Amino acid sequence: MTNDGRAPHVSVVMPVFDAGRHLAQALDSVAAQTYPDFELVIVDDGSTETRTRTLLDAAARRPGVTVHRTENRGPAHARNLAVERARADLILPLDADDYLDARFLEKTVPLLDADARLGVVYTWVGLVGEHHGVWRTGDFTLQALLTRCTIHVASLYRRKLWADAGGYDPRFVESCEDWDLWLGAVERGWRGQCVPEVLVYYRRGGTSRERHSRTPGISARLMRTIVAKHRALYEAHLEDAMAGMYEERSKVNLMLERIYDHPAMRVLLRLRDLIR
Repeated sequence: MTNDGRAPHVSVVMPVFDAGRHLAQALDSVAAQTYPDFELVIVDDGSTETRTRTLLDAAARRPGVTVHRTENRGPAHARNLAVERARADLILPLDADDYLDARFLEKTVPLLDADARLGVVYTWVGLVGEHHGVWRTGDFTLQALLTRCTIHVASLYRRKLWADAGGYDPRFVESCEDWDLWLGAVERGWRGQCVPEVLVYYRRGGTSRERHSRTPGISARLMRTIVAKHRALYEAHLEDAMAGMYEERSKVNLMLERIYDHPAMRVLLRLRDLIR
């Protein structure tokens, strides 16, 4: 980590709220980066858990790490404050229950350095905790982002992109503040590029915001808020949004067809019919 008084090239920003169970792994994954020119800016979003506060006290004594404490106002506020306190022009948000591959910065920073027109670099995502597999992230395009969040929050972007898009909107308390940021960025012409390797790990647990946000009432309200905020964009690209929705529905139907065509599923269905 950079610790010589000059501004680092990258700022990793981490909002933390009572994340003691997984926080050490997140912190260690940042410290293990093979790319050395970075700092870690942590915002403790009003944690009350003893384990979390103890880990943050220890982290604050590490070179290149700063910890800012505030009352609990949610992850959007915490991320914005961390970016405001960050010194670098390149920003990497990392949630306190996720973690990085040691080569994340090594693989992503050179792409932004090589192309001034590029706004964000993102990677594939390993799924850990209560979900498994690989999320092969999607396109950073207007059509793709109109219907869903296609990239993970832990994506490396230019500070100018964050400022241009208006930062993280605190109205999105349960989820979607990152989707809103990405949508605002592509609306303003920012481009993204994917590194097709798993370089970040996304954890889902019983208390994950993402799980809570998928409940029907909350999910519908978040979508209404996205559409209302970007109303002019959706009105101008209604056909693109509808095409994206149709494509997503087609993917789900195809997935279901494959599941029901699986030999094991056919056996289970026959057994069900016999029991009936």
